[in-house]
Amino acid sequence: MDIKTTAMPLSISNRAARRLWLDAQGLSATPTGPLDVLGIVEALGFVQLDTIRAVSRAHHHILWSRNQNYREPMLWKLLAKDRAVFEHFTHDASILPMSSYPFWRRQFGRLGEKTARWEANRGMLNAGDRAAILARIEAEGPLASKHFDTRGPKGAMWDRPPHKFALDHMWYAGELATSHRENFSKFYDLAHRVIPEEARAVEHPEGAQIDWLCRNALARLAFGTPGDIKRFWEAATLDEVKIWCEANAAALIDVEIECADRSTVRAL
Repeated sequence: MDIKTTAMPLSISNRAARRLWLDAQGLSATPTGPLDVLGIVEALGFVQLDTIRAVSRAHHHILWSRNQNYREPMLWKLLAKDRAVFEHFTHDASILPMSSYPFWRRQFGRLGEKTARWEANRGMLNAGDRAAILARIEAEGPLASKHFDTRGPKGAMWDRPPHKFALDHMWYAGELATSHRENFSKFYDLAHRVIPEEARAVEHPEGAQIDWLCRNALARLAFGTPGDIKRFWEAATLDEVKIWCEANAAALIDVEIECADRSTVRAL
């Protein structure tokens, strides 16, 4: 959707745009003072987990750059002990505040349907075998992929054991949740044992979830195109975002952003 209106757009200089973006990202304030790790995660919307480590993983850098009193164990305490955040998939595996969970239900459905199609192509375990995995986790508590032993055909592009695809499918679909991580290995548990009842009890219609996704993406971007809004969470389609923009046109401000090279782009 091209951003075109009959009204004159609000012009924002490059300097002002950079300040708006830094403020929206929590990078304009001095990174010291009282620490609220959950507050940082909520302000950012999510923190993407980094699977590669050189000195420290990038998700710890993200939090530390907002407040230098942050230390690495603090994020995992929020996940494993406090149950104040949960792990799921935006662009990649990410930590989201538990307050987002009721608005994330459609994402479980979307990714559950998507990963169900892996079965034909990647040899995911059948429904009976997946039920057996759930039964083991129910009886034994949180388990990692290493606690299962299945083998698939060798040499395929996705050369991973069938149980790993099954675990991932049930995790994407919201049947399983990340209980905790040990040495960054994910431990899966039944979702109802990880997600607090008060979060699971709240349900919103699909339209309200899309509205929440779009509003919260734009608030954290400071400004953006429909494509930017869509890419923030990767939890709604571009068509859904465009429909939301059109429905909320009266409340959105059309802006013209000056780029570093003096060119301009239209945004909301």
